[in-house]
Amino acid sequence: MSRFDAILRKSTVVAMSLLLADVAQAQAADLRSPWDTPVSVQKNEPFTCPTPPNLPTSIKAADYYSDAAHSIVDPVRKKAYDEATGSLRAAMRTVNAMADRYRAGDGEASATCAAHFLDSFATSGALTGATATNQAVYVQGWVLGSFAVTWLKIRFDTNIPSDQRSRIAGWLADVASHNITYYQQRDDKSDGRNNHRYWAGFTATAAGIAANRKDLFDWGVGSFKIGASQIQPNGTLPLEMVRRSRALHYHIFAAAPLVTIAELASANGIDFYAADDNALPRLVRAVVAGIDDPSSFAAAAGAQQVKMHLQADDIAWAVPFERRFPAPALDALLKKLPSRSMPYLGGLPPN
Repeated sequence: MSRFDAILRKSTVVAMSLLLADVAQAQAADLRSPWDTPVSVQKNEPFTCPTPPNLPTSIKAADYYSDAAHSIVDPVRKKAYDEATGSLRAAMRTVNAMADRYRAGDGEASATCAAHFLDSFATSGALTGATATNQAVYVQGWVLGSFAVTWLKIRFDTNIPSDQRSRIAGWLADVASHNITYYQQRDDKSDGRNNHRYWAGFTATAAGIAANRKDLFDWGVGSFKIGASQIQPNGTLPLEMVRRSRALHYHIFAAAPLVTIAELASANGIDFYAADDNALPRLVRAVVAGIDDPSSFAAAAGAQQVKMHLQADDIAWAVPFERRFPAPALDALLKKLPSRSMPYLGGLPPN
C-alpha cells in the first residue's frame, strides 16, 4: 500500500467515524417542541393552586350520531356524552390555562401547579384503563394530547421536582402506547386512516417529545404521512367528504392535528409543509375557502353543510400556518376569534 493510499484510507476511516458519531449524537438528541424557548420574564403574581380533580381511569363514552355518515347528532346521546366527558374537558381547560399563563410570564406558580395536576393524574393512573368503545379511545387520545402539550409548555421550569418530571413523562408515554395499540389493528378501517388517526398521531408525537420517546414520535409522524398522502389536488380528503352535511366540519377537524404535527416536526428539523407536493397547504386553503363559501363542499358531499359559528375550536390551530403562509382570508378569520385557546391542542397554539 502506497503512503498516499494509507493516508486516504486513514482519512476515510476518520471521516466515517465522525459521521457515525454525528448520527449517534443526532439519534440520542432530545426531541424538541415549539415551546422550548425559556420563559424569561416572570411577574410572580399571586396564584392559589386548586386541588386537582379525580379523573377516571377508564373512559365511558359512546358516540352521539344517529346516522351511518355520522352527521346527525342525537341530542339524548349527546347529553350523555357531555356528562361522561365533562370532568375531562374541565381538566383540560384548567391545565391549559395555567400553562399558557406561565408562557405569558405571569408567574412560575402556574407552571408548578399545572405540573402538580399532571402528576396527580399520573399517580392515579388516569386514562390508563380499558376503553370499551371506539369513542372512548378517541376521547383518551384528545385528552392525552392536551395534557402532553401542557407539559411541553412548562417542562423546563426549574421548580418542578425531578420525581414529578419522571412520573408525568412516563404516564404520558404509557397512555400514548395504549392509544396506539387500538390503531395498530385499524389499518383497514376508516378510523385507522381518517381524522381519528391524525389526532392519535398528534397525541403520539407530543407524548413522544415529552417522554423523549423516538418510537412514539415516529408513529405520530407516520400518521401525518397517512393523512397527507390522501389529500387530493383540490385539497380535500375523501374519508372526510363522506361525512355528508359535516364534510367541511371534519375537514377542519382533520386539518387541526395535521398542522400541529407539522409544527412539532418542524421543531425537530422535519418539513412536513412541503410533503406530498405541498399537500397540507392545499388542505388548509380548501378549508379556508370552504368556510367562506361551503358550496363546493356541499356539492362534493351531496348535502348542505351544517352552518358554522366560528370559534377557537374550529380554526385557532391555523395560527402557526398563517404565520408561515400569510393569507388575508385566513387572517380575517383568526381576527374574528374572541379566544385562540383550543383545549384538544393544549390551549394556545405555537406562535
